[in-house]
Amino acid sequence: MKRPNGFPPPPPPEPDTPARQTPPRSVRPLRRDAPADPASGTKAATAATPKTTPAKPPAASAQSTPTETTSTKSASTKSASTKSARAKSARAKTAPANATSRQSTVASATANPAPPAAATVAVPGRSTAPAPSTVAAPTSKASRPRSDEALARKNMRTAERKRRRYERSEARRFTERARRRRIAWLVSAGILVALVLVVVFTAYSPLFAVRTVDIEGTSRIDASQVESALSDQLGKPLALVDYGAINRDLAGFTLIQSYATESQLPNTLVVRIVERQPVGSVASASGAGFDLVDPAGVVISHSDTRPDGYPLIDLAGGPVGSAGFAAAASVLRVLPPELLAKVDSVSAATPDSVTLVLGGVGQKVVWGSVDDSALKAKVLDKLIGTQDQDAQLTYDVSSPETPIVS
Repeated sequence: MKRPNGFPPPPPPEPDTPARQTPPRSVRPLRRDAPADPASGTKAATAATPKTTPAKPPAASAQSTPTETTSTKSASTKSASTKSARAKSARAKTAPANATSRQSTVASATANPAPPAAATVAVPGRSTAPAPSTVAAPTSKASRPRSDEALARKNMRTAERKRRRYERSEARRFTERARRRRIAWLVSAGILVALVLVVVFTAYSPLFAVRTVDIEGTSRIDASQVESALSDQLGKPLALVDYGAINRDLAGFTLIQSYATESQLPNTLVVRIVERQPVGSVASASGAGFDLVDPAGVVISHSDTRPDGYPLIDLAGGPVGSAGFAAAASVLRVLPPELLAKVDSVSAATPDSVTLVLGGVGQKVVWGSVDDSALKAKVLDKLIGTQDQDAQLTYDVSSPETPIVS
């Protein structure tokens, strides 16, 4: 049967063994013939050996022989010894084991006399003290309930510790998912805080201030002029560069079609510029000279003579930026470089009537609208390769699936 705390019951107590009682000094017999102490007037206490009076054998009859007399004496001696041993055993069983009073101790000492001790010789003029004797303390049954109670308390403490450990392990097991979520949230929050600190440090630290402005992609534009225009950005942290101010500063350069900025640590601002590319030349509005324009009609440069390498765009009296101009510029942008180099002029009164004039003998190309311009350019290139370059021919590619050469 197990106890409620889960531990087996303690082992049964061992049976009490009666301790050998030693009579106190006050009850030890004194020798009658001990000489008196002349100084104290008392007799010296000596441990005398108790005298054993031999048992008298019963009187033998006048008719017994010496052999019978001897056997009778031996039997009487054995009987007396057996009775004495039985009496001692009975007294030992009936004596209480937990007697602690002086009267019980004296009675036990009288019933079980101690073995004879060495005799003490009294010396005249000195007080003879009895030799110290060790008295065995009686075994108390009251200590066993105390030991059982202490063991029970110890078992209870051990069980309580085990129960607490089990409860903690169960709590950890049931809250594992919540702890994982909490750890994930804490890690995310830590990363976010770290990023914010890095951004703040980068934005306001003078270590990352702009000290160099690099200009890339310029050919017609002077890079030093662009750098001087952006000089107001020097000394600012890279994260605090004013891109609106950069846009306003670069708007004064008409040849810049687009640009892109890049911050390079630790302190460099890179500006990549895409310049406007001319597609042709048009007669100047003032009537003197020619203007080199891009597809948007922005004048890139002006010259008194027609620029070489660029076709002339005939506006037929229309302004730069009209629908006809946009169609002609769109066709010129689609042509491959080899074919574009052969075009001398282009005219477009309307967006659907684009016409090209090739250099040399003046072969004409009826282009039509800007639809399918890439396919038309491939068909035209094949037709020109199969025809005589010195003949007066007209290539009609307005319908690229059925081109006509006349």
